[in-house]
Amino acid sequence: MKNRRKARCAGISDQVTPGTTTVVEGAPGTGKTAVLDDLAGRWEASGRHVVRARGSALEGDLPFGIVAQLFDIDPGQSTDFAALHGVYRLATSLASTSGLLIAVDDAHWADAASLRWLAYLTLRIQRLPIAVVLTVGERCEDPSYGEIAASCHHVVLGPLSADDVAALISPAPAPEFVAACLDATGGNALAVTRLVEALEEDGVPPTAEAAWQVAQRGAEVTGAIVAARLRRRPAAVVATAQCLAVLGPSPRPGVLAELTGLSPAELAEAVRTVELLGGAGRAVLDDMPASARAALHLRAARALRTHGATDREVADHLLETSPGLEPWAGEVLDRAAQEAVNRGDTPGAARLLWRALREPVANPARALTMLGVAELVGGLPGATARLREAHQSDVDDAESAVALSYALHAEGEPAELVAVLAGGPPWAQAHLAVHGLAWQEAVPSTVGLDTPAGVLHHVLVGDIGAAEAVALVSADGVLSSLASAMTLNLADSLDAALDVLDDVDRSQPPALRALTYVMRANVQRRKGDLVSARADLALADDHLRQDRRWHAITTWHAALLSDILLEEGRLDEADAVIAEASTEEARRVWPYGGLLTVRGRLLTARGDDHDALESFLAAGRHCALWPYRNPAVLAWRSGAALACAATGDGERARELADEEVSLAWSWGAPRALGMALRAAGRVTAGTAGRTLLEEAVRLLRGSPARLELARALVDLGVVVRRQGDTSGARACLREALDLSQKCGSTAMAARAYSELVATGAGPRRMRQTGPTALTPTEHQVAELAARGRSNEEIASTLLLPAEAVEGVLAGACRKLGVSSRLHLPGGSDPFGR
Repeated sequence: MKNRRKARCAGISDQVTPGTTTVVEGAPGTGKTAVLDDLAGRWEASGRHVVRARGSALEGDLPFGIVAQLFDIDPGQSTDFAALHGVYRLATSLASTSGLLIAVDDAHWADAASLRWLAYLTLRIQRLPIAVVLTVGERCEDPSYGEIAASCHHVVLGPLSADDVAALISPAPAPEFVAACLDATGGNALAVTRLVEALEEDGVPPTAEAAWQVAQRGAEVTGAIVAARLRRRPAAVVATAQCLAVLGPSPRPGVLAELTGLSPAELAEAVRTVELLGGAGRAVLDDMPASARAALHLRAARALRTHGATDREVADHLLETSPGLEPWAGEVLDRAAQEAVNRGDTPGAARLLWRALREPVANPARALTMLGVAELVGGLPGATARLREAHQSDVDDAESAVALSYALHAEGEPAELVAVLAGGPPWAQAHLAVHGLAWQEAVPSTVGLDTPAGVLHHVLVGDIGAAEAVALVSADGVLSSLASAMTLNLADSLDAALDVLDDVDRSQPPALRALTYVMRANVQRRKGDLVSARADLALADDHLRQDRRWHAITTWHAALLSDILLEEGRLDEADAVIAEASTEEARRVWPYGGLLTVRGRLLTARGDDHDALESFLAAGRHCALWPYRNPAVLAWRSGAALACAATGDGERARELADEEVSLAWSWGAPRALGMALRAAGRVTAGTAGRTLLEEAVRLLRGSPARLELARALVDLGVVVRRQGDTSGARACLREALDLSQKCGSTAMAARAYSELVATGAGPRRMRQTGPTALTPTEHQVAELAARGRSNEEIASTLLLPAEAVEGVLAGACRKLGVSSRLHLPGGSDPFGR
């Protein structure tokens, strides 16, 4: 290793010749001492004299301390001109026979008298066989050093390069191993040298596979170096390093000043020194006695609290202290734990809460509740038992009851959660209303209108109108915001619903974040923005993968996703989503009715009207288990009416459609009523049917539901064409085509286009570029080609003539702006639709 260090120093040593003064600058550990060692060895090997000295903080005030080390003289002698010249004569005498090297390490700590003599010497050195080399690792304010620096040759030692590090390692290391060593040490020569030695002692081979072992060993080595340097420093520097290590890399200035007790100038100088030494890390704290370290953490907690730091910042320091030292500690730990739960930081919350339980808190049940909530969010198996314990320890505690109810919800135990909340105050009934959106057993018998959840319950039941419901919404807290957003959504206040959802705190557990994104997707779907809805569902899926216990959310997600796939003409994919989501757990929750409704629409699109009718009626039977009758939530009757008409049962079709129209009139929002009137118009013959469709279009124009308006326009255009009004039919169908394409509904655009063609008036062509310009067949062919299928495989899959595939694919590539199938985007959703 020594030979390797000498190789690096050789270039500098060659620059030092008699009659010169050289200053070697560099941070601690960059190899300044190694340079002096190499120089001394070379001069001595050539038979020349070498004298050496080393500056020290302990001897910085000792006059002529460095000179005394160099020439073995009494450091207490006079420092006047006679003394300076006398030492000068001594140096020239030693140099007269064979030359002299004067080497001073850490000259920034040299005493003023010695620096004055060195400056005196350097002014006369050009004509002498003497070389002076000083190493400097810190700033030196002495005027004599300024004189030296003004006329010397400077050499700056920086971090080692990757090649330098590789040269220190044997056998030849892998690049990844070298990079890991550089990352762990910052290229500091001393740290690299010691790290390489430590790794060799540990038997770690310099391979790419072993690179992961470098970081921890590197932290230990660099930490030990910094701690050793600090032990030789003044108390102010040591205290500053310890405070920086406790507070972290970006401390609050006021807190740091309070902990150190230094003036601004003193603190700035101490911080600069600590940074020069390599910073303050865990090793600085490990070098402190445990009692002193705990005391410093307590002082930090107090100072941070005084300066307005967050509860989590204060709590992190309380965790390193003994309990019972501050009366406010329990409250801070409790609030910090709540914040950690909201962020989904289960381990952090659990650690804070276990510590809070050791504080003399007034209500231990709350700490147990919070611990149980943290375990619930983290999907840990003991959450329900912990929350039961908390609830049983204080049955009057509302928070523990609510938390336990959601744990039971996640485990699929609605009967027990009802027992926990039943007979409670209004807040309990409000939470029951929320649970009732999933479990039929949890629907409350009565609930007031004084909470957003209570308002939503009455909206679902259908006993208040849209205008009254909107007036009662509020967004005070996450639960209130979500309930209010759902009410606004059903009342067609879609932009307002999105605004509320955008303001929901995203630092919530994964299940709540998933629910927020699913609700956003539902709003976007109702607006007709299928692209945005798909994006929100993808975000929701990221969170649902972390916690699949919330079956109502996952089922709702599947219903929305399959519905959008259906609009895009991707029937097989929609069918697969429905099949995968139709689990036994899903069949118990309310959103399963939505999944059945989408399945009915899928079967209708495939022309299987009898099975479609059964699916719609099954949705009705499922929903009948709940008291919810508002068709704005789930319009299964419309689908059933159309399926009945398709199977020849016109009378039953009209009954179902009329029932939905009546319920929609009671609610009063235009989207639900327009959809109901469209279905009624579809199953009603003659002029009466056309009148109903025209009314549906009129109402839907006043709503933000663009895709439903397109659907109604297509149906009206078909009826108008059949009644001989070709011009009116074209106007309806052209508008429907444009709306469908803007919404991203390939299926609806294809239907509008085909009906427009049926008018025989040479209709305009569909949108010519982008994914929405693709016909369903072009979309299917392009998607299969993007997945690497050959023309023959595509033809076999889609039942197309083999010779037709290439033409269809060429048209799809033209619309997508790509030159060939090789440039089609890949992935499960290659066209971002």
